[in-house]
Amino acid sequence: MRKSDLRLLTDSPAGDLRKTEHIKTPDRCECRGGAEYIVIVGAGFAGWSVAEALRRIGSSAPVLLISSCRGDFYSKPSLSGALADGKTAQDLIYEDAFSRAQRLNIQIRTDTPVIQLDPSRKRLITSHGSIAYGKLVLALGAHQRELALRGNAAHNVHAVNDLADYMKLRQKLDSGPKLVTILGSGLIGCEFADDISGAGHAVTMVDPNHWPLSRLLPEEMAIDLQKQLNDKGIVFHLGTILTTLEYSAGRYRAVLQNGVTFETDIVVIAAGLIPNTGLAERTGLKVDKGISVDLQMQSSISDIYALGDCASVEGTVYSYIEPIKHQAETIAENLTGQRSLFSKKPTIIKVKTPTFPLAACQIRKTETRAWTVVERQEHGCRMELTDEHGELAAVAISGFEKLAARELYKYCM
Repeated sequence: MRKSDLRLLTDSPAGDLRKTEHIKTPDRCECRGGAEYIVIVGAGFAGWSVAEALRRIGSSAPVLLISSCRGDFYSKPSLSGALADGKTAQDLIYEDAFSRAQRLNIQIRTDTPVIQLDPSRKRLITSHGSIAYGKLVLALGAHQRELALRGNAAHNVHAVNDLADYMKLRQKLDSGPKLVTILGSGLIGCEFADDISGAGHAVTMVDPNHWPLSRLLPEEMAIDLQKQLNDKGIVFHLGTILTTLEYSAGRYRAVLQNGVTFETDIVVIAAGLIPNTGLAERTGLKVDKGISVDLQMQSSISDIYALGDCASVEGTVYSYIEPIKHQAETIAENLTGQRSLFSKKPTIIKVKTPTFPLAACQIRKTETRAWTVVERQEHGCRMELTDEHGELAAVAISGFEKLAARELYKYCM
């Protein structure tokens, strides 16, 4: 190994969730893999889904799952809807890592970051030694985009990207009502704003775009959402960015690019996700928007697959639950000798904003913005986007919480 191969390991988060009476933690598994092993790196939804899919189709191949954290199974989308319901981090765990591994009859190594990958020897270098593989699946996830901020508190922003992040945020918020600033009014930002506001905190949103969910919704529907959140007390600063964050006398002072200043207690960043491609890049795998894979979900190096937030399927990153499930099934079938292709079906996106339920589906890409109101009722509407040829390109539905997804299926399936 070279010195440049080494990476600084972060400390474990405060308040270890394993310290619960009903979860018994066995000794760390020291499985070293082998030529017969399918090794999965990443214990998020994507990684666990591959293990599940392998067992579901009857594969008895030895599987080792490696996680840089505790690896407990939970739904990441639930992080942005748990505060108002008073759910703790422990409440969000469906199954602890060791119980799930035992149920699936796989090996697991937790708290084991992967530092380097050597495809020529089919070997991983981890913080606890080397691991051999026959087939490798990368489910490395993504991280929050970093913003260039000035001020003595520029680094005191919270990214809520996993269970440990959520626990830290809960510790900040549980001491009483707070002034919370959210940077970004996209999907995650709006969901957190509605949830945090519902938990009794005052929320301010800052975004350089001119309406919330600008990449997903037509302007008219986005403004309807903004009005509903305004009525709930959420303040918007759109068309600007946070430039400076200063800390003094127990509170932060936020300075926006347009000159507006205000006080805040907590700043949460929700400015978009960046695929974790560092390991792949150091290895020499082809990377574009993510780790580049074909329709078999195989990377540019044979026997290495990738899926989820870190993977780019022919130039597109699929970051939602349903397509990740399909990617996991595709990989499992290819790992067991079948030839399976990932079907790039349109994804139905349900926005978890109970104040104003939304769902949308992009059927095909288009540069046009010719949205049309097809139906409007008292509490919402349905809008359609047509492309330059007059073909239906996208559909968005607001207000109809129970019917929205069902309505979209007829367009997207």
